[in-house]
Amino acid sequence: MTIEEKKKMQVMLKRIQGQVGGIERMVGDDKDCEAIVTQVVASMSSLKSVAKTLLAEAVGSCSKEEYTKLLKRFL
Repeated sequence: MTIEEKKKMQVMLKRIQGQVGGIERMVGDDKDCEAIVTQVVASMSSLKSVAKTLLAEAVGSCSKEEYTKLLKRFL
């Protein structure tokens, strides 16, 4: 993974941290369930993007068996 790719990944992870913090505040503030679930789904989507990026990187650095195991855990 290049330095630029790592920086992009770190930005994505910081955004996810912000999303999760927002969810925590929404729960504490007794916000509408639908709004909270919407934010949870958005956070999950962001995490999936991170996982996909990591899996794409693993293709070149893992054995076929290791990659298959990672892919099964993701799916």
